[in-house]
Amino acid sequence: MRLIRVLPLLFAGLGTAPASRDRFTTAPIIVSTEQVRDWLQSWQKRLHLEDWKIEVKIARIWDLQPGTLGHIDWSESHKTAVIKVLNPVDYELPKEKVPEDVELSIVHELVHLQLSALPLNKSSRNAEEQAVTMLANALVELEHYEAPLPPCAAFNHLSH
Repeated sequence: MRLIRVLPLLFAGLGTAPASRDRFTTAPIIVSTEQVRDWLQSWQKRLHLEDWKIEVKIARIWDLQPGTLGHIDWSESHKTAVIKVLNPVDYELPKEKVPEDVELSIVHELVHLQLSALPLNKSSRNAEEQAVTMLANALVELEHYEAPLPPCAAFNHLSH
């Protein structure tokens, strides 16, 4: 039986959180709780994690470890997980870039969960974090890449 593993999403290549931990920041909603849940549901299905009960929460900067944008706790034996992602009001990115970064944080944490069956040791922790970051980035880039089908693929599709 594996105990809950805790893996923070580090700032490697993602948006940054401000140094200030002002608890009274107010700003218009950039990403809603509903949108965060939609991303979770969509990516959970894509990553074949439907047998897990996963909850996602938007967390303020003081609720996450310093230098992180997200965090996941899970119980493999119960197949439950809780993901926390940084509240958009705590980002220092331009507003238009925040939604994709929040989605990326969710995907990043789900990739950690997908890899949770693999053995973890402190010596490979940095390598795992780099691999998870690269995989999450690639998946989100593929999702948002809208290129036309190559001519031969389009032709094959139409001819069948």
